Amino acid sequence: MRFDGIEVAGLIVAILAIMVSCVFILGNSFPAFQYVSKEHPPRHLVENAGNVGQAVSIFMWKNRSLDLIVQALVLFGAAVGCLAILRSEKPGE
Repeated sequence: MRFDGIEVAGLIVAILAIMVSCVFILGNSFPAFQYVSKEHPPRHLVENAGNVGQAVSIFMWKNRSLDLIVQALVLFGAAVGCLAILRSEKPGE
């Protein structure tokens, strides 16, 4: 089986995405079960008596570039997925 350019590019992008994800996962701690204990009942980690919506709104407007980067990555992933699904087969393969 012979690989074409799109398959090779997709493979490279997928490997790079996996490597970047691994670097982020290994570089940051993940305290999944740090706050769970069998001796103590579940407790609230964050006090949420204040106006949470306003704080989230302020954060999102101050960090608008972060939101735009995530949206661009989602759109790029959707475009790559559509290209992978709708790619044409060459006759004789």
